[in-house]
Amino acid sequence: MVDPDPLSDFHSAETGEPFQDCISCGLSLDHDPSLPYLVAKSYHRNECIFEYAICDDCRSNMAQEFSPGSKQALAGFFEERVKVRERSHLLDSGNGPAPWIEKCAACDSPRNQMESYSLGGVLLGMHMIYDPYPLCLCGKCEEEIQELLSLKTRGMWDDFVEVHFDGPPADVEDLPVKGRPVLF
Repeated sequence: MVDPDPLSDFHSAETGEPFQDCISCGLSLDHDPSLPYLVAKSYHRNECIFEYAICDDCRSNMAQEFSPGSKQALAGFFEERVKVRERSHLLDSGNGPAPWIEKCAACDSPRNQMESYSLGGVLLGMHMIYDPYPLCLCGKCEEEIQELLSLKTRGMWDDFVEVHFDGPPADVEDLPVKGRPVLF
């Protein structure tokens, strides 16, 4: 059966509806129809335990604070493991993000066999922006990414979570990345 809304994976698991506001600045995500936003969701045993949407301005401002070493390590990981240019062939697979998120973008593990994973997609209004997003990363690859990040950058993520979320989800201790989002 075809999903009636191909973007439903990028709607809030809590409401079932598209995200409305930027988690960081609080502005409506449709206040500027030319401003993209990232939706990031983390799953454990197929239950969404962490989700947010952040406008491109806030996302860019936060990314500028990453340590130079973290920026370089992330770029290297995505260049070597995700093979962004090779993923472009998925544009030929038709409309919708499903082919982009059916397996880990770094190791090709099938999503339906993962214990934990994250999804990320960049949207412009109600339209997905493709290449390199949307993508799925398995928990093991997320662990690898976390190991590449500097203590400064990890601390930024911890601060982000502390400021924007009431507390860690109940199952966060089971996650290899301790609730730190890795898709940004």
